[in-house]
Amino acid sequence: MVVVGMVAILSTVAAPSFRSFIGTMNSRTAAFDLISDLSMARSEAIKRNQQVVLQPVVAGDWSKGWRVVSGGAVLRERGELASSLAIAAAPASLQFRPNGRLADEVADGNLAWSISSTISGVGARCVVITPTGSARSKAGTCA
Repeated sequence: MVVVGMVAILSTVAAPSFRSFIGTMNSRTAAFDLISDLSMARSEAIKRNQQVVLQPVVAGDWSKGWRVVSGGAVLRERGELASSLAIAAAPASLQFRPNGRLADEVADGNLAWSISSTISGVGARCVVITPTGSARSKAGTCA
């Protein structure tokens, strides 16, 4: 009984930090999945020598998932993010030209997706893509 009591006490103390840890990992995973799909879309555009689009599954809501589309065919699709995550400041869709660069309408500056969590203690992540098509993730908000 003493051991069970000690486990219960330790679980109660560790639960908040464990929740924060899981939230941080969810945020990081979403950012790296997005970077992976941005890189894949760019390389597919170059390989296929045609435009490839990265777009949300539900128009305007990237947190519901996204897909990579080329010539009407879905090359990859990601599912919905964890319910505690939200994506803001994202474009409606992103189009890569056959040379791997972004389409002209977004070529005037960097694009950024802000991934935030509703869990207390979890920092935001920012995924930035340059007009040349390269993407990176950084901790913190997009500035």
